[in-house]
Amino acid sequence: MTQKDEGGISPRKVAARNAAFIGIEGGRDRLLTPALLVELDTLDANIADMQARCDRLGVALRPHAKAHKTLAIAKKQVAAGAVGICVATPGEAEIFAEGGMADILLTSTFAPGYALERLVDAAGRCRLTLVLDNIETAKALAKAAEQKGIRIRVLIDLDMGRHRSGLSESKDLAALAAIIDQAASLQLAGLQAYAGHLSHRADLEGRVAGADEAASRIRAALDVIAPFMHGEKPVVTGGSTGAFLQEAALSLYTEFQCGSYALMDVEYDAVDPDGSAKPLFPTSLFAAVRVISANHPGLATTDGGEKRFVAKHGTAPVIRRGGLPGATYKPTSDEHGTVTLPDGSMLPVGSLLELQVPHCDPTVNLYDFIHVVRDGMLVDIWPVDARGA
Repeated sequence: MTQKDEGGISPRKVAARNAAFIGIEGGRDRLLTPALLVELDTLDANIADMQARCDRLGVALRPHAKAHKTLAIAKKQVAAGAVGICVATPGEAEIFAEGGMADILLTSTFAPGYALERLVDAAGRCRLTLVLDNIETAKALAKAAEQKGIRIRVLIDLDMGRHRSGLSESKDLAALAAIIDQAASLQLAGLQAYAGHLSHRADLEGRVAGADEAASRIRAALDVIAPFMHGEKPVVTGGSTGAFLQEAALSLYTEFQCGSYALMDVEYDAVDPDGSAKPLFPTSLFAAVRVISANHPGLATTDGGEKRFVAKHGTAPVIRRGGLPGATYKPTSDEHGTVTLPDGSMLPVGSLLELQVPHCDPTVNLYDFIHVVRDGMLVDIWPVDARGA
């Protein structure tokens, strides 16, 4: 049965409508909206830039695919030199494994039960690394992997201060490492040390101090697990786009999980990476909306409402193309957005606006497709393969 949206129209048919504009001069401006866009040249430049930064550091890059949920982008990242990808959910792990990704890290912990069973199945299709912070889960995983006749690479999740997941006490780290070490079906590869609380910390001084505190946690944890590594160099994986420079300066990470760098958004633009007050990477991701009513001076209504944008901190989308100087944007209902214009000016019905989204990861998850644009042309349409997974 073909999946239908609320209006009874197949999402694939919606894509086909916009597919008619691929390769057509001015096709970018003719799209059925709301539509998620990615500027291809900027995306490619961001992918190349981050890979080059990691190469210069001698550190692996494993981009977090939860940012884009899109096989086409993941494949670009791996082709540019990434060692693999990260995912956030078992569903994402399955979809990217089925899509041909050979090396995947699930960065979230998980519980015994059906999710664990699915992950063990996925581990039979790719090199899947899993993250543990619980002895009972480790025992259940070891048993399931043994029954399937495979050995699964695992990392111990280190609590970096958020208390969301991970271990912080040395005795708990040692106890879990011992359980993993005793299981022939598990291989301890190192630590996950994701300091997510630093990723959107706007002030540089606070981010530097936070990175130094993170370094102390990592060093202490490495000392604890060293006897269980049997001479192998432990992986230390983590890092974010917002704190990349500070975390890179620690010289402790062996791979970085940054994901948003490929797309960027308004909230990441607010993070001062190095004192320059300029983002490390330009934005490649936008949402196109169209004016559908303009009956009052200084106001226009578009077809892009709250169902099309997610903000972590209440941040509004920013108009980057098609607006008038001084115009602002706010999603004001489920389906509609309001453009406020200076001096009572007007935007004609049918005007197309392109908006920098507040928070890229969850906003991408609201769309079935990413429309790939270059200059005034639509050059491709990519499905958001792991949407909702």
